[in-house]
Amino acid sequence: MSILTVDSVTKYFPIERGIFRKETGVVRALEGVSFSVREFETLGIVGESGSGKTTLAKIILKLIRPTGGEVVFDTKKIVHFRKDVQIIFQNPYNSLDPRMRVADIVGEPLLIHGLAQKKHIRARVAQLLQDVEMDETSLDRYPSAFSGGQRQRICIARVLACEPRLIVLDEPISSLDLTIQSKLLELFLTLKEKFKFTYIFISHNLAVIKHISDSLIVMRGGRIEERGKTDDILDNPGSPYTRLLLEAARAQVLQ
Repeated sequence: MSILTVDSVTKYFPIERGIFRKETGVVRALEGVSFSVREFETLGIVGESGSGKTTLAKIILKLIRPTGGEVVFDTKKIVHFRKDVQIIFQNPYNSLDPRMRVADIVGEPLLIHGLAQKKHIRARVAQLLQDVEMDETSLDRYPSAFSGGQRQRICIARVLACEPRLIVLDEPISSLDLTIQSKLLELFLTLKEKFKFTYIFISHNLAVIKHISDSLIVMRGGRIEERGKTDDILDNPGSPYTRLLLEAARAQVLQ
């Protein structure tokens, strides 16, 4: 059963020039993209910069509107969109308010969505931090006191506070070193098993996608180049472009 269906989505951005911002053309960011995501699945979306994957994520999250096509959610599962659909961004440094303590950062969604009484919020935040393998000594500290990997864990705890059904992960580990990347990938897998999430995992790194995703979409120039089960595509890629991505990933490993 699909929790999300993307149907023939296109997105064009106007090119404007001159004092009067006259439109002189368009950038075709997405062209007729269609796919579905089953509940509890992890869908990997891979492609180089400019492939359209982040634009697609923004459309799914209703941050921008498509030029054409539509995104349809199963409304029996996605009931309260702003609670049920969440995103974890690439850069944890930009995702956290430096003026807020961790207890308030993670606790804020509990208040907004009425998921805990005020008197119980601190204890609930402590539990959420434990879920992301941080302890409650972090509660009264500010984001500046933490490393990049720890900040991303705080971002994950804040997302968990919303009790989401679908999480979009937009390059969530690419700004971190390899050791931390590996630990966070294992954390994402543990959380998926514990809380029964559906993930859309966006990356330019096929090695990461192979580790975490059940099915895979390869994007190029705003179009879907190839899609199917992750192991099937990576073991026997049908597209020359996918083969190039695989060769690049192997070369990076050997460096």
